[in-house]
Amino acid sequence: MHPKIHTLRGPFGLGELVKKIETSATSLKKRTRTARKKIKAVTREHRRIAKVKGLYATALTLTYAKEADFCPKHVTRFINCLRAKLKRQGHALLYVWILERASALHYHLVLWVPRGFAISHADLAKWWPWGSTWTERCRKVSAWIHYISKPECKAHLPISARAYGYGGLDELGKDAAHKAMLPHWLKAMVDKSAKVRRVTKVGWVDMNTGEVYESPWVWTPCGPRLKPLVAATGGTDGA
Repeated sequence: MHPKIHTLRGPFGLGELVKKIETSATSLKKRTRTARKKIKAVTREHRRIAKVKGLYATALTLTYAKEADFCPKHVTRFINCLRAKLKRQGHALLYVWILERASALHYHLVLWVPRGFAISHADLAKWWPWGSTWTERCRKVSAWIHYISKPECKAHLPISARAYGYGGLDELGKDAAHKAMLPHWLKAMVDKSAKVRRVTKVGWVDMNTGEVYESPWVWTPCGPRLKPLVAATGGTDGA
């Protein structure tokens, strides 16, 4: 089986080239942009599920009083407590959280909960004993997501910290969120029904057909360049 290599010289190829030139893979700008794209994709799927199940969005902030108290398991503990309470009432929890450092280290969250459900101050105090909390019904989800995914407060997070997390997606939502993060060149080549995953030292693989897709870009000392066309026999043009 030969890798299927395409050289996209249209708008997809140009867009991918500009994207590679403008920032490095390790830059804060790159990581923040990737996180924002992922969170927006997840939120679209949360909206879809919420519409079917009659859920509404709640904005929540969890702030540390002392940064020295930080532990990455704290937000997991909070989510688990809330999930357990909803489960007892027959509901699943849809959520997104983002970690920021401004005047204090804090988490911003979007929670999708059933109508009539409220998180009491007593529960918040019990589930988040490391500082203060704030919550309010989120009537403009897109604006809140845009605000909490801003890049200004993402620098200098604790070394052991994850920048964001999410949960509650169904299988359709997981697949849609995954596809939203695929490179532009790959989206232009694969069918909508394809289940593509990245395999180390192989490339992007369609898990249904076994077909392999390689990026048309290669890094050189002068920057990214399009690979030469590869014939079906494995030779290059003119060889």
